[in-house]
Formats: sequence, structure tokens, C-alpha cells
Amino acid sequence: MAIMDLEYIEIDGLLYPNIEVEGSELLKNLGKYGHLRLEYLHGFKQEMYRELLFTGKLAEHCAAVDMRAFELSERIRVDYLKQHPMPEEDALERIRISEQAQAVADEIVKTELIYV
Repeated sequence: MAIMDLEYIEIDGLLYPNIEVEGSELLKNLGKYGHLRLEYLHGFKQEMYRELLFTGKLAEHCAAVDMRAFELSERIRVDYLKQHPMPEEDALERIRISEQAQAVADEIVKTELIYV
């Protein structure tokens, strides 16, 4: 068995190992969909989460899902708005249609890319 020589940080009299996850900076900069994917993996796909974490590919995976999900969301939103044109005079109706377009896009993205 290999013995690891770790550095430790002292916080309030306790020593904590100084371990940094590969891509931690990338994980901090994830968008909405990347965070949803990360939370889903952590909560429901723990084996996949651990494998990605230990191989150093977790941040890369979540960032790729985030980018694909954002692009898909934008396409769905644009298509929805083409099918449901916004009235020019009614501001509240414009807001309602815009929010509905985003809700539809979010639901499809979550089903197709995030929760799989």
C-alpha cells in the first residue's frame, strides 16, 4: 500500500488535507445547466460522479453539458417565440410569453441532457 505525503492546513486547531480537485476553477464558473448536472450526478448517479471526479473529468463533463444545454435552450426558445409571436402593445403578455418560452426550453433541456 502506497503512503501519500500530503500537506495539511490548520483551521481552528484541526488539520485538513490540502486536496484540490482538478478543474475546480472550471466548476466554480459553471452556468445554470452545468450546476444542475453536477447536482444530479452527485445526488442520483453517484458511481458516475465518483468516476468522473477520480479521473479528473468532472469539471470538463459538466462544462460540456452546460454549453450544449445552453445552445439547445436558446434554439428551443427562439423556435417557441417564432410560433408564439409577442404582441407589441401588451408588456405583461410579452413577459408571460418570454417566461413561458424559457420554461419550455428548461423542461426539454433538463429531460434531454441534464437528468439522463
